[in-house]
Amino acid sequence: MSEPPADADQTLIGFMSNDEWDALLADLQERINQMEALPAGRAKQQVFELLNAIDAVHREALRRLVRLFKEGVLEKVVSDPAIHTLMELYDLLPESAVSDKQKFPTIPIRAVRSPSPAPLRFPHWVPVLASRDDLARDALDDSIVIDGAPLLLARQNEDWYALDANCPIDGAPMQGAKLSGYTLSCPAHAGCHYDIRNGARVGGGPSMKCHPVRVDDDGRVLVGFDMDFTPSLPSF
Repeated sequence: MSEPPADADQTLIGFMSNDEWDALLADLQERINQMEALPAGRAKQQVFELLNAIDAVHREALRRLVRLFKEGVLEKVVSDPAIHTLMELYDLLPESAVSDKQKFPTIPIRAVRSPSPAPLRFPHWVPVLASRDDLARDALDDSIVIDGAPLLLARQNEDWYALDANCPIDGAPMQGAKLSGYTLSCPAHAGCHYDIRNGARVGGGPSMKCHPVRVDDDGRVLVGFDMDFTPSLPSF
């Protein structure tokens, strides 16, 4: 885990001194080590499942909280060691606060997740447009960025489609792509086209990753992440 900024050396923050905070993390690390060393069994699995559920609650709440911060606020508050640690646990640190130096490399939540080989997911909806009217019918928006990753949002009449904005051939950015009906043309490769309904490459090859989209009662357009995607295609 990376070190907080140097100006965080305060003698007392909140209810603990910085030394007491470090001691708390060290104790947590030891408890994690003890838990992971236990033999496999139903009780151990239930503990990991409980930790995963608590992790999901914290992750969603913190994401919402951070999105309410005004510009520059997060960079200021993470100078506090405790807040710095919490934001780092959930990959919410601003780039300016990230350091390659690891202080507690095994404490992040990912270290105590279930040993299941399947990657853990945290399904959540992210608003990308304040109103459905912000994107015209038969149009494409290639300016959306979610958590540092570019996203393509397409609208065909009242049907919405969202895809990761990188060509799966070599990861080339898809900004500047052209949309004709349901066909998306890659700006980086001649003859490279995709079906926005399921991300399939026309003629075969790797597919683009798609995300579910919904419009809520307030008319906001939301894109789903870490959740299953089911394409809607004609049955004929």
